[in-house]
Amino acid sequence: MNTGNTENTKREAIKQQLEEELQSIHFEGHERVLKMTHPPTFGARLLALWNKEIEIPVKPIGAIGAIILVVSLTLHHPEVKHQPQQNVQQHANRELIEAGGNTYWKDIYEQAVKKHEN
Repeated sequence: MNTGNTENTKREAIKQQLEEELQSIHFEGHERVLKMTHPPTFGARLLALWNKEIEIPVKPIGAIGAIILVVSLTLHHPEVKHQPQQNVQQHANRELIEAGGNTYWKDIYEQAVKKHEN
């Protein structure tokens, strides 16, 4: 039994000496070694991509939005239908009449009366 006890004491002494000698040495490449020995699976890479945080700066996005808005408003010209001068002069000569307590353009009223009579 003394032999086993003596071996344990020798092992403890060697272990203690090794720990003292290696105390000043620090290994910092744990993650790199683990990535090389255990490459991530496709699912793990996909999960890491899904959980990635994206930072979007507010000022540039706001400026781009404002530029797009200004450009779209300046490029958009509503179609204005130009009426010939005859129609403008014709409308200038129109008369308003009252019939049955309502006000009508005289020419439109006469057309409606003619349609109703026929």
